[in-house]
Amino acid sequence: MTRNLSNSPRRYLPARLLARLLALTLLASCHGQSHGPESQAPAQPVASSAAMQYTCPMHPQIVRDAPGQCPICGMDLVPKVMNNDAAAAATPADLNQVSQAPNAAVLAAVATVRPVAEGAAADTLTLPGVVDYDPRRSRAVAARFGGRIERLAVRFNYQPVRRGQKLLELYSPELVTAEQELIFVLENDADNAPLVGGARQKLRLLGLTDQQLRDLARTRRPNYRVAIFSPYNGYVVETLAAAASIPAAATGGVSTPPEPGMSAGAPNGPAGNSAAGPAQPQALILTEGDYVSTGQTLFQVVNTDQVWGIFQPTSAELGRLRPGQQLRVVAEGTGLPPRTARLDLVEPEFRSGASVAAVRVYLPNSQGRLRRGQRLTGQLVPSAATAGAGSLWLPRAAVVDLGTRQVTFVRRGTTFVPVAVQVGQRTATQAQVLRGLTGSEEVAVNGQYLIDSEGFIQTSANTVNPPVHD
Repeated sequence: MTRNLSNSPRRYLPARLLARLLALTLLASCHGQSHGPESQAPAQPVASSAAMQYTCPMHPQIVRDAPGQCPICGMDLVPKVMNNDAAAAATPADLNQVSQAPNAAVLAAVATVRPVAEGAAADTLTLPGVVDYDPRRSRAVAARFGGRIERLAVRFNYQPVRRGQKLLELYSPELVTAEQELIFVLENDADNAPLVGGARQKLRLLGLTDQQLRDLARTRRPNYRVAIFSPYNGYVVETLAAAASIPAAATGGVSTPPEPGMSAGAPNGPAGNSAAGPAQPQALILTEGDYVSTGQTLFQVVNTDQVWGIFQPTSAELGRLRPGQQLRVVAEGTGLPPRTARLDLVEPEFRSGASVAAVRVYLPNSQGRLRRGQRLTGQLVPSAATAGAGSLWLPRAAVVDLGTRQVTFVRRGTTFVPVAVQVGQRTATQAQVLRGLTGSEEVAVNGQYLIDSEGFIQTSANTVNPPVHD
C-alpha cells in the first residue's frame, strides 16, 4: 500500500496554529497585571477585640487581653484607658461608662440595699438591764440609843415585814433612866403639864411610840426591853446597811453579802425558789447579845411595790436616748407580759468599774414578781420624737469612713459611684444617714469591697439631696 506523505504536513498545521493563537490571546488579556499574594490589594482596617486590654481598678498591675476577674481581689476587670485615638475608637459603645479613672467608678457585682426610714429599720435598739431597788422606797432602821440586843424578831435577810411589826428588843440604861424620869414626874407633879410633856417628848424622840408611852403611864413600871418596830412594808435587808457599820470584830472579820436576787428567807421573798430548790436563808450579821451604839444603822426595810430598771447602752447607743422616751421592757423568766415604761433618767456619769452608761425606768411591782438582779431586756419604742426628720438608715458596712468624711457606693447603671453622705447615729448593725441620699438609690451593702484604704478620693454629690460640707 502506498502512503501519500505529501499531504501530512498540511493536515496538522491548522491545529498548531490554533494553539499558538490561543496562547497569544491569553497573554494579551493579562498584559499589565500581576498574580499571586503580592498582588492582592490590602484589606480595610477593622477594629479587633484583641486590641482591648482589661485591668483591675484596685491592682493596675493586672492586665489581661480578655474580660475576667482579678486574681488578687476577685473584682471584675474593666477596660483599660488607652491614650491613642484608634484604641478609643475601638471601644464598644456599651463599655464607655466604665472606661474612666478607677477613682471615679467601679464595675462590680455586689448586693445592694435601699435606705429605709427609722420606723422601718430592721435594727431596733435593744438594751440589756437588771432590776434594782428604788432607794426612795427604802427606810433605814437606826438605833436612837445605845444598848444590848436582847431579842431579834427577824432572823435573815429578805425576810418580809409589815409596817409596825417588831424587829428587835434592846436593853438600854439610857432609855430606862428616861422612863423613870417620866414615872417620877407623873407620881409627884402630874399637874405640871410642861414638865410632863417634856418627859414624854424625850422618850418619843428616843423612839418610843405613843402606845408604849400610854402603857408606861398606866403601869408606872420601866421597860427593860424596848421594842423597835418596822416603819415600812417590805423586806429586811441588812447587807445594804448594817454590814458596813458593824465592826469587823463583831462578825469575826467576815462579811458575806448574798448575791443580788439569789438569797431569800421565805417562799414569798424577793428571790423565791430557784430551779434547784429553795435558796438557803442568808443569816443576819447582828446577833442577840451584840451591843449597838447611838445612830448605828441596824437594817434597811425595802419596799418593792416599785423598782428600778437599769439599762446599759453603749456610748454609740446613748446618743439615741432621751428622758421621756418609751421602752418596751421584758422580764426574763417571770412570765409577765411586756410592759412599756418611761425613760426617766440618763445617768450623767459612768458607774464605778463600768464601761457603759446607765439609764433608768421605774417599774410597778405590786405582786413582787420583779426581784433585784433579775435580767431585763428593753427595746426603744420608735416615735416621731426619736425618728430624725428625713433621716435614713443603712447597714453599717454600707457606709465607708474615709477619715474626714463618709461615702456610700450608689449604683449607676452597671457601675458604682461613691457619694458623700452625712452620718448621724450608729448602732451595732445600722448607721443613720442624715443627708446625701434620697432613699430611692441602690447602695452597695458592703462598701469595703469596693475601696481600699486610699482608693476612692473623688466623690460625687447627689443632685437631689447634696451632702453637707463642714
